Parts: sequence; structure tokens; C-alpha cells
Amino acid sequence: MREAQIERVLDVRASPRSPRPGFSRAPLERALVAAGLAYVGLPEAGNPFRAEAGTDLAGALARYRAHLAAHPALAAAVAQAAAGARSALLCAEANPARCHRIVLAEVIAEGAPGWRVVHL
Repeated sequence: MREAQIERVLDVRASPRSPRPGFSRAPLERALVAAGLAYVGLPEAGNPFRAEAGTDLAGALARYRAHLAAHPALAAAVAQAAAGARSALLCAEANPARCHRIVLAEVIAEGAPGWRVVHL
């Protein structure tokens, strides 16, 4: 993230808990702040269809896209949280092609000309 000059991490996990050491909200936030990065928790932007992703990834991501279309305030809140700083979306899935954050980033970029999505 330093190489990409990230200033703010937007945690878009519906449930910011993890069995991975240091990846649950409180220790992650402390580590990011200690490293000079801002942390913003946005659990409302999480994917309510994530449980389906293991059996029907394409369907789960399509349902999330429809969810964002039905609730435009979700993407708007993430875009607002990112405004004014180089920001990174954070989730538990390592592969962006398998994660709702790819859909979220695309929806935000579609509505905000000049935004650029880069996978770190």
C-alpha cells in the first residue's frame, strides 16, 4: 500500500472479524493507524450474498450488483469515504475477481468519471 501511496483503507467486509491474526477490525485498525493510514469501517457495503459465492460466485456477484442498484446510497457512502484520499477497498477475499469489492469498485467508477480502479 505504501508503494501505491494509499492513505485510507475502506473495510467493506460485512463482518470485520477474522480468524487470521491481526485481520479483525480492532487490531487491523490499530496497525493501519500506527502505519499512518486511516481506517474506515463500512460493513453496510458488505455482500449480503457472500455465503452463496462458494457455490454460485457469478450469481452472488450479480445479486450484489442488483443490491447496489437498489440501494445507491451504499456505493455513494463508499465513494464519499474515499473522497479526498488515495483509498483501498479491503475485504477477506484475496482474489478481486472473486470478491464483491470488484463490483463495488466498478459501480463507483461508473458513476464517478475520473476514478481509477487498480488492484494491489
